[in-house]
Amino acid sequence: MVVGDFPIELDTLVVGAGPGGYVAAIRAAQLGQKVAIADKGTLGGVCLNVGCIPSKAMINASHKYESAKHSDDIGITAENVSVDMKKVQEWKSSVVNKLTGGVAGLMKSNKVEVLNGEVYFVDKNTVRIMDEKNSQTYTFNNCIIATGISPD
Repeated sequence: MVVGDFPIELDTLVVGAGPGGYVAAIRAAQLGQKVAIADKGTLGGVCLNVGCIPSKAMINASHKYESAKHSDDIGITAENVSVDMKKVQEWKSSVVNKLTGGVAGLMKSNKVEVLNGEVYFVDKNTVRIMDEKNSQTYTFNNCIIATGISPD
C-alpha cells in the first residue's frame, strides 16, 4: 500500500458522493473553496446507481410494454409484442451511465477533486482515505458528512 507522505490541505471535505454530497461539494467549490468529495462507491450514490433511477427506468420500460399490449381499446393494435431483457438492461445501464457521467462532469467543471476510498477520521480536522492500493491523509477546515442511507 502506498502511503502519502504529506497531508493534502482542503478547505472542505465532503464524505459521501450521493445527491446531498455532490451538490454540497459543488456549492462549496462555487464559493471559492478547495473541495474534495470522497466515497468508496460511485458518484451519484445509491439512488442514481442502483436504486431510484434504475428502478424508474425499468418501470418505464414495463409501462411501455403494457401500453403496447393493451391499446386495442383506443384503436392501436400491436402484434407479437415482446421484451428483450438484455436490451432493456442495456438501456437502463445507459441511462445510469449518462447521469453518473453528468455528475462526474459537474465535479470536473467545478474543480472538485473526487477521491475513491474509505474515509477514516484521524481527528476533527484530519482523515485518511484508503483504497486497495493507496492511502492518503487530508486535512480540512470544514467537513460535510453526507453518507445518506448507509454510513459505511
